[in-house]
Amino acid sequence: MRNRITYGQSYILCSQPPSYQDNIYNVSGLKRTQGCNIDFSFNRERFKQVGSEDFVGDVHLRNPNINFSFDYLYSNGTNEALIGLNVDGYSGHAAKYLKKQNQDRNFYIVQGSGENDSPLEETTFLDDYTVMGLGNCYLNSYSLSAQIGEPVSVSTSFSAYNAQIDTYNDSNGKYIPAIDTTDGLLKSEHKYKILTGNISDTTSLDEYIPAALSPQEIQLQLPSNMNVAGLQFTGDGDMAHLQSVGVSFDIERHDLYGFGSMYPYGRRAKLPILGRLNFSAIASEFTTGTLHTIINSGELEFDFVFNFLDCSGATGLQLTVEKAKIDSEGFSEVIGSNAAYEVACSFPMSNTTGLRLSTPPLILNHPSGPQANVTTTATGMTPITYKWYDASDDTQVAVGASFSAGAQGDYYCVAYNDLGSGVSRTTHIDV
Repeated sequence: MRNRITYGQSYILCSQPPSYQDNIYNVSGLKRTQGCNIDFSFNRERFKQVGSEDFVGDVHLRNPNINFSFDYLYSNGTNEALIGLNVDGYSGHAAKYLKKQNQDRNFYIVQGSGENDSPLEETTFLDDYTVMGLGNCYLNSYSLSAQIGEPVSVSTSFSAYNAQIDTYNDSNGKYIPAIDTTDGLLKSEHKYKILTGNISDTTSLDEYIPAALSPQEIQLQLPSNMNVAGLQFTGDGDMAHLQSVGVSFDIERHDLYGFGSMYPYGRRAKLPILGRLNFSAIASEFTTGTLHTIINSGELEFDFVFNFLDCSGATGLQLTVEKAKIDSEGFSEVIGSNAAYEVACSFPMSNTTGLRLSTPPLILNHPSGPQANVTTTATGMTPITYKWYDASDDTQVAVGASFSAGAQGDYYCVAYNDLGSGVSRTTHIDV
């Protein structure tokens, strides 16, 4: 009997949609995961019979309810992109893909035996790791919390159609947990594999968001129409320095069943939904005004822009909340402490409004030699520009997403946008 205390050998991997396909090269490890929880219940109906003192039978009316939630420390937006949120706030909103079809994905929780160090090659996984697979997962909720003195943390939850547990003992892979929603059957057609590339850099800080936020590293660009009763935030000009920020939303979904099918063929998001925003700050001076302004201004809405800074002072994450209305405000002061100001808001959210997430460039496809022509692609806030460098002396050799080397050597690409940069892996090229 081994203990099951988890120290660092538990990984959560996520596939890209749709879920019913091979999960070999389209699976990535989530970064900086802290924990997860899985629970399920059955939709069973029991039958009675006149004159009987017991139930005479039961039937499962539809698929079980499987809920999967996990927590992680924010890294650089990679996890947000993997779970289906749009991280290019310039061109679209965070929920941009919610109404698209076939947006379900699979999750794999890889649990180690506790007997080996971190795996270095694919064969290390065999017979020493257990994998719980969750098939046809849909995003149900997302919550981001930031506070001075603590890391930025995220909690999110999904609903799934199926769950299975395998001992990972086949080098050719195991069958995916997803249901074929065209006929509601679990088939032996597609496989998944656990590759070392899936879990590389899953604990990396990525140099964008530090381990804990320092004072002045949560900034709020104050709206020009923020002229209602309240307090003047601590900050510089129209930039307030906050103590904490929280943004969250829950997605209501409707299952789409075919006639006679136990499993739905889709899980439609009911939009719009209501997002929640709360933030707090140290108060400096009172401002004049009256609550009458808010109460009697039904159309009074605010657009808030929050910047989260990294160690270098660059913006590692930007949140834009649109059309927020104030639900509550609070002020407190205690002898020996700073006066504090708290605000809670709600805002409508859909695939075309509400919340925007913007991140520095995230490398999606790394250049891979040895051929002379290589390409890299990145996501994140657009526009994104690309520059190529010779790894031997870090001199720039080309611009653009594609590069054709004129000489043998090691090269890498750096993607840039207004929030920062992302560096690709170095690749060797033969000419």
